[in-house]
Amino acid sequence: MSKKTVSLLFVGVFLLLCLIPSVGLLLTGGAKAGANEVLAPKPSFTNRDGKVNPDVLADWGDYVGDRFSLRQECVTAWARLNAALFGVSVTDSVVLGSDGWLYYAPTLADYTRSDPMTDRELWCAARTLRLLQEHAEDRGAAFLFTVAPNKNSLYEENMPARTRRDAPSNAEALEALLSEMGVNYVNLFAAFDRAAETLYFRTDSHWNGKGAALAADAILAAAGRESGYCHGPFADSSHRGDLYEMLYPAGKRTEPDFAYAPGFAFTAGTANPDSITIRTENPAGEGRLLCYRDSFGRNLYPYLADSFAEATFSRKNDYAPEELSPGDVMVVELVERNLRYLNVYAPTFPAPERPDSLADGAGEYRFEAEITLAKSSLTGYTVLRGDYGGLEPETDSPVYVSAGGTLYEAIPGPEGFSVCVPEEAAAGPVRVYFTWNRELIALDGVAAA
Repeated sequence: MSKKTVSLLFVGVFLLLCLIPSVGLLLTGGAKAGANEVLAPKPSFTNRDGKVNPDVLADWGDYVGDRFSLRQECVTAWARLNAALFGVSVTDSVVLGSDGWLYYAPTLADYTRSDPMTDRELWCAARTLRLLQEHAEDRGAAFLFTVAPNKNSLYEENMPARTRRDAPSNAEALEALLSEMGVNYVNLFAAFDRAAETLYFRTDSHWNGKGAALAADAILAAAGRESGYCHGPFADSSHRGDLYEMLYPAGKRTEPDFAYAPGFAFTAGTANPDSITIRTENPAGEGRLLCYRDSFGRNLYPYLADSFAEATFSRKNDYAPEELSPGDVMVVELVERNLRYLNVYAPTFPAPERPDSLADGAGEYRFEAEITLAKSSLTGYTVLRGDYGGLEPETDSPVYVSAGGTLYEAIPGPEGFSVCVPEEAAAGPVRVYFTWNRELIALDGVAAA
């Protein structure tokens, strides 16, 4: 066989191999998304306005690049090679630990204390929770707040070396303020520290079935209810970790998990544990629960649902607890890495009225607060959102808003505030009060254009 023939055969085989991913895309629709991956949408040759899309070729490149056949297998092979040869992760979302442990990269700032919340951020977060608790208690309901620890806050022995500042974590600093303000806090860090066994997955960012049972027991105990879910018995199960799937999307490895062997008696309106809203009923349970949760609630919610006659679990961040009644229990669970959400997503409930005397003696300044009006999910209410006129309130300053002749306390934030008031109050002049430069001042609220 001549060299020319060999060369042609080589080129032909190479081209055929290159065509396999494209042919597979045409025949099968291509690779599916792995873990929490979001694939590029199918490109359009025109924009919404009907004009030619100038980026259509780039869009097609992204679309094909996300879906070509055997993509996940290629990504997995490349990840395994880098892990074996260099001990590094090929995805920015996953940190490669020792002994098969994986950690979620967005928790690194908490772990190293490299991006601490400011004193004002912490105070506003704690005050927001205090106002939520006040609202719940005014309706005769109990309120609890808890933080799901980041995995590396509990199990750091397999973390790669990182420089850490000698400072309290955001969760520790927030806990101190919650204690000062009298907010009912369930300390899951302490509960997990007392446990003798590892209760988080090695290849997932969350707690396992036993860990969820332990968290549920701590929450229920704080609510004055007896439970012993963490004592089992548990049946052996298996789990494919979310971090493992991010790093090795075509991998098939699982790790041990634990299923509560006696099972649960509740019924749910949906079988999807990731649903935005889950409503459950259990005739053998007592009372009602309203629980705001995140992904950690995926394993947590069945234990809580089993203890209440009725329960609602919500993944919404803008807490709107209008359904609370006397005897209910309200729980807010938030993972440690997302504590700043308390300053990003303002709760929606009628703002508490405050005595006019709290605004007495306020100095007036030429600064103006820009106010926007938003329709509230509560019938008959409007949400006013505003800034501080370019000023920075004192660290521990509440924010009051006078509207319709009534003084309300607003949900404070580092950059602005939110307050839910009756529609008729929002129609008139608005004045904003807070402490600045050690003096109580009043700013006129001006509606944004």
